[in-house]
Amino acid sequence: MTDTWGNLISVEAPDNTYFHGCRSTLVGNVLYWPVMNGRGTILEFDLDSQNLTMIKGPPGMNNTGNFQIIQAEDGAVGLAMLSCHNLQMWQRKVNCQGVCIWLLQKTVSLHKLLKIPPRGNKRIKWQDKFLGYEEDNDVIFLYRYESVYMVQLKSMQSRKFNGTRFREYRECCYPFTGFFPPGTTITSGCKEAEMLG
Repeated sequence: MTDTWGNLISVEAPDNTYFHGCRSTLVGNVLYWPVMNGRGTILEFDLDSQNLTMIKGPPGMNNTGNFQIIQAEDGAVGLAMLSCHNLQMWQRKVNCQGVCIWLLQKTVSLHKLLKIPPRGNKRIKWQDKFLGYEEDNDVIFLYRYESVYMVQLKSMQSRKFNGTRFREYRECCYPFTGFFPPGTTITSGCKEAEMLG
């Protein structure tokens, strides 16, 4: 490894393209970033070929926090998207003509998934939003009705974080995982917690 910069890699982008607090998702050996241009675009960077490409997302993707780039079950790039009180799971596949297309894999009601009743027809702007994604465990974090929910995508099991309220739609979470042997004690200032196996 050297301390020098590599070659410049660029791609032509539409007007008003920008990245604001966007976290990349690694799928295989390819990095993906959501592009904030209102056109449902994703930036794709292949680490092997060093190729940078702009790809179109599935229908309904609007770059306003209504989607999260994920890794699909077979290792392909996927997309979790919020649409009309539902969670849609999309996957990008190559068809028989060799063209990449997005296929809708499943649609799940948010009311059933998060175990919360609907709140009438009143819709609040920025009410539903993705807050983050943890790639190793295939877990997404959702904001709904000023509460945060964790959803395991393979099992479609959810859990509400009690006492956690996000009042600003611009907030994000950056999940991480830590491991401790059973019986290990963690001390931080005056607080002490015992990790049980």
